[in-house]
Amino acid sequence: MPQDVDFSIPLPGRRSPDHARAEAEHIDWPRSFGLINSEAAAERHRKGGYADLASRFYPSTSGADLDLGVDLMSWFFLFDDLFDGPRGEDPVQAKQLTDAVAAALEGPLPASAPLIAHGFADVWRRTCQGMSKEWCARSAQHWRDYLQGYVDEAHGRRDETPCGSAREYLAMRRHTIGVQPTIDLAEATGHFEVPHRVFDGAVMSAMLRIAVDVNLMLNDIASLEKEEARGEQNNMVLILMREHGWPKSRSIGHMQDEVRVRLEEFLLLESILPKVCDAFSLTADEREAVERYRLDAVRPVIRGSYDWHRSSGRYDAEFALAAGRQGFLEELGSAR
Repeated sequence: MPQDVDFSIPLPGRRSPDHARAEAEHIDWPRSFGLINSEAAAERHRKGGYADLASRFYPSTSGADLDLGVDLMSWFFLFDDLFDGPRGEDPVQAKQLTDAVAAALEGPLPASAPLIAHGFADVWRRTCQGMSKEWCARSAQHWRDYLQGYVDEAHGRRDETPCGSAREYLAMRRHTIGVQPTIDLAEATGHFEVPHRVFDGAVMSAMLRIAVDVNLMLNDIASLEKEEARGEQNNMVLILMREHGWPKSRSIGHMQDEVRVRLEEFLLLESILPKVCDAFSLTADEREAVERYRLDAVRPVIRGSYDWHRSSGRYDAEFALAAGRQGFLEELGSAR
């Protein structure tokens, strides 16, 4: 399977000590919103290992904080699955659903809103508790960028215009991979905020871009067989093969090299963060927030993604092509 491709990730793997409890309870939340309505759907969801993913992304959390992370991971993949069918090729349908979800960023939803939107509204409400208005505005924009990415992808599929270059693809995929909202949640679950002037600075922006790129490359390799089976053309491996005329093995090897180079740069950027703190004259509390952001937000989303992709059943051929897949999508269709 593609997820067996080895990457050298020079960061320690971590997992929340509360992961077993979260794993045992994580189906309760999507069931409560009507997003999972059968034992077959629940079993498929369990095979994805989304509680394990959250435990790796938010390793310093437990209890309600970890539960919020688990619920976000559940929501991400339930939402993403809604675009595997015709909606993923229809920009109008894609925009209708993404607009319904984005409305939760502005205020309460009408009862008639899709179930998947109500699920997101619950996650967003809990995320914003205790966070500043400035932080919520920043994170809301990240969510809007993420949702718009689905509409952009639908345009590409409808017009049958695959990305012509890896650079073009990266520009689009950086939004739909959803890494930035995932990292944002680490601040909410950790009850801290990285200073905005550091977040907007060149060094942190570069570190975050690396975290996004590494995640999307890992994801594209893990999902390669699944996407080839359904005729998807916008996958980094396939794009490199078309762009350069390379065989699949060389395209994968190139991505391994790209990840290695990016992570070398990441470690270099980490090493100059203390000088960044000096340049901004940060207080002791602000410096601690930057350090927590590095250790508990950005690093875990890189290493945690790698470990989860290698263990999750989401990308198994049996999972991706299981009988009843269409029924699963129809069940989630109640979220329309």
